[in-house]
Amino acid sequence: MAPLYIMGFWKDFLKEEELKMRLRQLPILGVMFSLALAAGACSGVKFNSDFDPSIDFGGMRTYAWLEAADPSQASRGMDDFTERRIITALENQLDSKGYRKATSGAPDLLVNFYLTTEQKMDVSTYNTGWGYYGWYGGTQTTVRQWTEGTLVIDLIDTAEKDLAWRGWAQGELKGELTPEQRTKRVNDVVEGIMRQFPPKS
Repeated sequence: MAPLYIMGFWKDFLKEEELKMRLRQLPILGVMFSLALAAGACSGVKFNSDFDPSIDFGGMRTYAWLEAADPSQASRGMDDFTERRIITALENQLDSKGYRKATSGAPDLLVNFYLTTEQKMDVSTYNTGWGYYGWYGGTQTTVRQWTEGTLVIDLIDTAEKDLAWRGWAQGELKGELTPEQRTKRVNDVVEGIMRQFPPKS
């Protein structure tokens, strides 16, 4: 299994209070992200990103996983299987772009990700009173409740100890997928997010 966080020798690189502050911002949702985003291969998924334009991404080549100050309190808002899938997909994407996981010394980037969810409701009202002799009154209203998920990937500049790049995907969470379909869906979504990294100046 891929490591969830960076090794212990990196534990103290960021100040403990800074790590705690970042982790308090993570959603503790207990959400099963194995539901996966969108109905088709990324259909209906919106991708976006933002970054610090003052950072020179061209000189960055190594990365490591952000380690929780208190791992027992850390949550990325998803189940373990999905977390492993995202870690594998992210490492594959970074490797394909020429980035390598740091085995010693300070990496250029720290990597983190998490999921947030929001309950949504669609209300539609339409006329039902049309006939051969015109409108005679009557409407019908339908209500659909659904869950919107947002997968966020953060890359932290270790030199500045601050967020360097953030990418995210937003779409409807759906279930009833096989493990193979979940893996493909995660790969598609992570690839869609990382397509925007490194940013173009």
